[in-house]
Amino acid sequence: MDTCQFTYINNADMIRTARGVEQSWEVLCERLNRTGPGLPDGTHYLTLSYEGPELFAVDKSGETINVYYHDLGRWCRYLTARDIYFGTMPDTVPGQALVRATSPD
Repeated sequence: MDTCQFTYINNADMIRTARGVEQSWEVLCERLNRTGPGLPDGTHYLTLSYEGPELFAVDKSGETINVYYHDLGRWCRYLTARDIYFGTMPDTVPGQALVRATSPD
């Protein structure tokens, strides 16, 4: 499965890292109860890390790579996104559901 990882500065001025696995916009809409169109020219990711949004999208179509989060039915660009890495990880076991990681209690 294709992955993406990036760092950003959150609203509390703390550096955070988000990591996600590529998913179709239709699957993300169903799984996370989202509405609206996917990011044009974007690749969509389900966040697996403790930190970060539930989902994000990356647009690599221009001269620079831009990362976006989805909020209230619209896409907003991370102004502080940096250290953007793409990779792969082994596919899950057939039939195994992909679940977002949550912090332990």
